[in-house]
Amino acid sequence: MPPGADHETPEETPAAEERPRRAHVADRRARRRARLAARSKLRRRLTRAGIALGVVILLIIGGGVGLYYYRSGQITHENAPHIVAATGPSENILLIGSTSRCAASSIALYRSECAAGVNGVNSDVVLVAHLDGTTHTISLLSIPRDTFVPGARSGSALCGTTSPLTPGTCANKIDAALVEGPDQLIAAIEQDFGIPINHFVDLNFATFTNVVNALGGIKMDFPDRLFDASSFLKITKTGCQLLNGTQALALVRSRHLYYFTKGQTPNYAAIQAATTPTGPWYTPNSGGTYDGTGDLGRIIRVHLFLKALAQQVAARGLSNPVTDYKLVGAIAPNLTVDSGLSTLDMVHLALDYHHANFASAPELTIPTVTDAQSYIYDGGDYGDVIFPTQPQDQQVIDQFLGTTPTNVAPGSISVSVVDGTQSPSQTASVAASLGRLGYRIVPTTATNYVGPVAETTVVYRPGHLAEAQQVLRSLSGTVVLAQGAPASGADVSVVTGSDFTVASPAPHASTPSATVAGSSAAGGPTTTTAAPAVTTTTNPNLGAPSSATPAIPPWDPRSCPGS
Repeated sequence: MPPGADHETPEETPAAEERPRRAHVADRRARRRARLAARSKLRRRLTRAGIALGVVILLIIGGGVGLYYYRSGQITHENAPHIVAATGPSENILLIGSTSRCAASSIALYRSECAAGVNGVNSDVVLVAHLDGTTHTISLLSIPRDTFVPGARSGSALCGTTSPLTPGTCANKIDAALVEGPDQLIAAIEQDFGIPINHFVDLNFATFTNVVNALGGIKMDFPDRLFDASSFLKITKTGCQLLNGTQALALVRSRHLYYFTKGQTPNYAAIQAATTPTGPWYTPNSGGTYDGTGDLGRIIRVHLFLKALAQQVAARGLSNPVTDYKLVGAIAPNLTVDSGLSTLDMVHLALDYHHANFASAPELTIPTVTDAQSYIYDGGDYGDVIFPTQPQDQQVIDQFLGTTPTNVAPGSISVSVVDGTQSPSQTASVAASLGRLGYRIVPTTATNYVGPVAETTVVYRPGHLAEAQQVLRSLSGTVVLAQGAPASGADVSVVTGSDFTVASPAPHASTPSATVAGSSAAGGPTTTTAAPAVTTTTNPNLGAPSSATPAIPPWDPRSCPGS
């Protein structure tokens, strides 16, 4: 070979072969590092999203804790027969804030109350989260705890007098259902409001305070000083301040609130002296102003707190493994979920909703009307209650679920009208009015009188919810659904109450004395008329329906600017 020609010497051959081999190894290692980095990023994303999901929705969906498989065994799973399987991509998760003092024995105040036998297990918070699987957004619906419903309790020793139309259940405030367990609360929500529940998450006082403390506290901005002797809330200065777990719990539990504007001197001792477990909570010597909104005001403060919590969780990112572990440890040991909500389900929820903006999630409250007097039902005194109200409730529920009402032909629905007011003439008039709307009226002699003030109840047999909702849309006022056994074999019974209206039928051709003018096809004058609606109003103590999105009072706290 001529000098200078290209050739490989024996020494050069191994080095030349090694270069591509090393490049291949380096490339393989780079791909491996990229895969590990992606997995690590996914784990961090899952952790942050899962914890945000678990904390922000009432500390809340609880799904994020399942992402730590070594903690999942601490979560309590409970069977709930009334849970229904989701029929589409969306789910409804019931979020329960339990008042169990004994479950929160790690807090000194509640430990002493538990030891003293004070452990009324009710639900301070009844909140349904609707997870829209199409848009991957979340909306919240609160049901006020004092809402009086016919199916709150089962027919047990804890139940009062049961109605022959709703065997196995009895009326009470909806928060009283939890004493029989989450499944009874689920049954009440499904049967009385027509909202299907696919999962539940039950948290107690200890979980709430532990989570807030694990986050290092939550900042909120207070326009005024606040005090509630019954929830132990005491905010003595205005402005942005950090709440620890105990203070945050006192805020979201407050429903007997006083506020003090600039220049007012609080009289804490007078308020404390006037506060008893059963009220009255108002004292004219407070030195400030009594909020007076009760549970509806408390719901506003719960929503405000959740918004502040969501913003601060999002801002912090929860990427600190120490904080993450503390947060998981705060939630898991005190968390109860339904037996169908597995760790894998929680992971899927975290993945599907990690981009959801919790801070801007729609927050609705079931509209209600307040009874200004202590409520006597079937001889029992139930204290301060609020009633469901139509058509506002059903409109809000449809909005919350994103559903359109299912129209059922009235002629396909048999209806019996039950005397609930000891007024046969009113009962007959209601039956005639419903007949004019097209319903098939089934005669009945059944009665169900519980007192001079009573909700009108639309009782339907299992499998006839759509028919009951159709009848419900023909009524307005203090009207509520109940699952049971309608009288005389009808599809639906309407048990007349003290404050409701039957809708008027559509106008129809009539005589010249009719009140609605129009014109005939031939161009000549004609008239139409509608039969008058049946209206009953006997309780002057009822207030106006509350708003589904009430305005925030100027004294309630907000998120701190920039948090």
